[in-house]
Amino acid sequence: MRRLGPLSYVSVIALLLLYVPQELAAQSRPILVPASPDTGGPSTGAAPPQRIRPPQPKPAGPEVFYCVTPDTSCRTTQDVFSLAELRDLFVFVVWPGVSGQHVQTVQFFQPDGNLYSATKTRFSVGGRAAVSAVAPAAADPVAPASGNVVAPVPRAPHLMLDANLVHREGISSLLMKSRGDSAVLTVLPVAGTYITQRNFSGTWHVRVLLNDKLALESAFTLTPAAPPAKAEEETER
Repeated sequence: MRRLGPLSYVSVIALLLLYVPQELAAQSRPILVPASPDTGGPSTGAAPPQRIRPPQPKPAGPEVFYCVTPDTSCRTTQDVFSLAELRDLFVFVVWPGVSGQHVQTVQFFQPDGNLYSATKTRFSVGGRAAVSAVAPAAADPVAPASGNVVAPVPRAPHLMLDANLVHREGISSLLMKSRGDSAVLTVLPVAGTYITQRNFSGTWHVRVLLNDKLALESAFTLTPAAPPAKAEEETER
């Protein structure tokens, strides 16, 4: 076997000195990782997580509330009334988010299930400002306007009420605002009517239609009035 001379050893050492630093530099060289476009940090190669949109609140639906006064400030959850004390029942139907022209129908069903009465009211939300007017006793009802106003009782029972009318006496408006939403008023006379004459107590059911389509159902209760004292008892006293 042939021995390497001194020059050969020097050449081998020189080659090792040149190769080893390059290898170490290659191993220590930083690896560039593309940044994530969403977070700005290093990308893991996986698809970015989808952003989940929080659930949106559902729009509120129509609502019915009952009052003993024609004012939406009485809005409560009361649905029990005494026949002995109730003169008129004021029924408000709230229409959140409703605009344009519509026809509301409120049907009242007696405790025995028979239809007692139905009231149609035409109303318009988002139109022109209301026009105030007074109709003389012998004149025709005031002409309809487009704002928030009241209708007089029509001369014929088959005519529907118009909430977009103004009156200076009595209930000034059938179309009102309740907590920022439009509310249409329907009046159910009680005192001195068939209801008190027949002492029609019990749970009454209410169906509300918008443009002849059922929108909601509700109920209220009339408690019976005390029976009148007999004439004989009054005489004995």
